[in-house]
Order: sequence, then structure tokens, then C-alpha cells
Amino acid sequence: MNRSLLIKNGLIIDPSEDRESQADILVKDGDVVMIAPHLEPEDGQTVLDGSGLWVAPGFVDIHTHLREIGQADREDIGTGSLAAAAGGYTCVVTMANTEPPIDNAAILSVLLSKIEEKAHIEVLPIACVTKGMEGNELVNMVELSGMGVVAFSDDGLPVSNLAVLRRALEYAKVADRVIISHPEDRDLSAGGAVHEGLTATSLGLPGIPGASEAAAIAREIEVVRQTNGRLHFGHVSLAASVELIRTAKAAGLPVTADATPHHICLTVDDINGFDTAYKMNPPLRTQADRAALIEGLKDGTIDAIATDHAPHTALDKQKPFDQAPFGIIGLETAFPIALERLTNGAGLSKLSLIALFTTKPAAVLDLPQPGIRAGQPANLVLLDPAHSWIYDTAKGFSRSRNSPFNGQRLTGKVLLTFYRGNIAYKDEELIQSRHKSSVLKG
Repeated sequence: MNRSLLIKNGLIIDPSEDRESQADILVKDGDVVMIAPHLEPEDGQTVLDGSGLWVAPGFVDIHTHLREIGQADREDIGTGSLAAAAGGYTCVVTMANTEPPIDNAAILSVLLSKIEEKAHIEVLPIACVTKGMEGNELVNMVELSGMGVVAFSDDGLPVSNLAVLRRALEYAKVADRVIISHPEDRDLSAGGAVHEGLTATSLGLPGIPGASEAAAIAREIEVVRQTNGRLHFGHVSLAASVELIRTAKAAGLPVTADATPHHICLTVDDINGFDTAYKMNPPLRTQADRAALIEGLKDGTIDAIATDHAPHTALDKQKPFDQAPFGIIGLETAFPIALERLTNGAGLSKLSLIALFTTKPAAVLDLPQPGIRAGQPANLVLLDPAHSWIYDTAKGFSRSRNSPFNGQRLTGKVLLTFYRGNIAYKDEELIQSRHKSSVLKG
């Protein structure tokens, strides 16, 4: 692309500056150099007319499964980071439950080399809490943090032994890192496939009770109270969990949480027969739970939106429902789902919505705050909040296709994603249609 770009007339939504205003943005050699109204283009400069578009900092996802190492038939750093860019993300944090898991310096070095070789945006590693994700012996957190690990998690498995969790929280404080919890009591959820209730009974499937998540969160909060170590609860799905976290925060405990787009959009009643695209962990819950998640996002009890992007092969997802793996892909659909449910549906402001994708997830892991500021790299996304489109997994960038939103009409679309001033994603068809209307020039 031309090394000088002028974005005209976009609505800049930047939570880091508490800014929602129309202005022009000048980008040169990958950096934002000026933000002001009515900037005049230079000769030969690429000009993008952003009328009707939102210009936001690049999104941050703190819960992504890119599957590298050992599971490249599902996803790898290249395909996963392209899917992320298509969803407006310029930074994703990749989980450690690979094959083998990221639990030592040698395996982490392999992952870092893959990131350097294949990533289209920033990809940051998470390492396991325990060796082999077996829940017993802690990894060397200080060493791995020094190599670039931004958090620790055995996601996919809970750290059920609270004595181990206590030590993990204490060592993580030394390493100045966060532990990300997969809150689940595996004895309560053992063998379950969907939320326990009428749907499970009618389909003849074993249920997962809500107590599996809420009990784990209640237990782990008490360990936080003992250690004052920072604990983040991933993919919260229950009203009871939201209330536990709200109470813990009110008591001043260092806990945070995220919710996924699919849990704020779908309920157990949406499960379409035995379609395994609706099988995820935690499972889809009730309408009351969905409403509580939305309220938690609005009042700050839940800190961020995270995708829990979990790709699987078609062969694995074609297994019987109770045998198929948990998880769905979600990087390319996160923004329109959240826009529809939180802003268009629940009245959340534009600024607050974008914060859930940018500054707030970054704050959870102490990452640099995303923003659009002169003198900084141009990591930003152009969004069309009114564009209606049909999501087709076959046209997506993920190697996997396991999404319950396939074939559904969504509103809100990523038009362009810039990472360090270069185009990481461009919606060619939409750009061409806008070009005919003189929206894209130069």
C-alpha cells in the first residue's frame, strides 16, 4: 500500500482517549502522525473516505485457540491470525492447550518461532499453569514470563486442587502475571453435553448443571481472598457466576472476567437438534443467564468480551453430539453479534462497546492500551455499523467451519484492519462497492 494514507470523515471511537468524534487521521510509514478535522490530501496520497464508518483501535482478544502446535489441521497461527484480522483484531492471546501443551521453555520457543514466521497481527502466548495441564506441578512462571508469556492458564481443564491454585496465584504475583481460570467442577459436569434442563432431557443428552461453574468460581474466589493473587474467569456463562464476581469485586478482590459473544447471543433453547455447532463449554445457558451476562457487561462486573475461538475439524464435529468436541469459532463474528445484542439491543454506548474489545481486555492482562494517537503505530479498524451481510464460514479465513452463526444475517462489518499501518484485512467486495460510490479514492 501507499506509505501515506489519509482517512477522511470517520467517526473516531477511542476509549483510551474517551473520544467519540468525527475527524481525519493521517498515517505515514505505519504510524499515526496527525488527527484533526478537515485535513487536506497530498499529491499521490491514498485517501479513504470513512463517511458513515467507525474508526476504532484494533481489537484485542484475550482468549483464542490457534491450535499451533500439533493441531494444524484445525487452525494454525497463519489462518487464525487472518481470521482475527477479518474480525477487526490486531492482537490475540493464544491459549496453551496445544499438543504438546506450552509448559516449558523449549515448547514455547517453537511457538514463538511459528508466531514470528506466520502471524499477520500481534499474537501473544499464554503458558500452562501446571506441567502437562495435569493440575499438579507448576510450570516455571518466572522463566516463561521472561520469554514473553502474558498469562497462565490450563484452559480446557480447571486447576481443581485448590492448594495448587493457591501456589499458582502466589508465584504468578512474583512473575507479575494473571492466572486465567477455566471455572468448572469436573465431577459435577462429568459426561455432560448441554446445559442441564428440558433441552437435555428432550434430546436424551447428559446435562451440565450450572452449579459446575458457580461452585468453581465460589471456591476460587476464596483462594484469591487468601492470596490476593490476580485471577481472571474466562467465558462466564451464569447469572450466579456474575453475582459471585460482582460481590468479590465489591469486596476489593483482584478478580476479573470475560464473556463470549455466543453466550450473550444464544441460549440453550436455540440448540438446533443434534447440530454440534451448538456444543460448547461452558454450554449455552438460559435466557435469565444471558440477560445477567449482558447486565454484567453493562455495569462492569464482566470486564471484557473474549471469543474463545475454538476451531475443530469437520470430521470431529460430525461425531455424535455427546462424543463431539466442545467449541466454536468466533473471531469473524464477534463484533456484529456484540453490536446487535449490546448496543442495538441493550443500549450500550458505542464507546463502551468498543472498550469491551480494546482497552478493557488489554487492562485485564496489563497489555499496552490500544488507542489512536499521534506518534504510535496505526493499529486500527474501520467498521461499518449498518452493513447487513450473511456470514458464510466457507468464505471465512479460519481453517475450521464450526459456527452456529453460519448462514445467518448479521449487522455490522469490518471493512479494513490495519496492523502497524499495513492492511491486515480488507473486505474486497465491500471496498469495491464503496469505490463506485466514491468512498475509496486514491
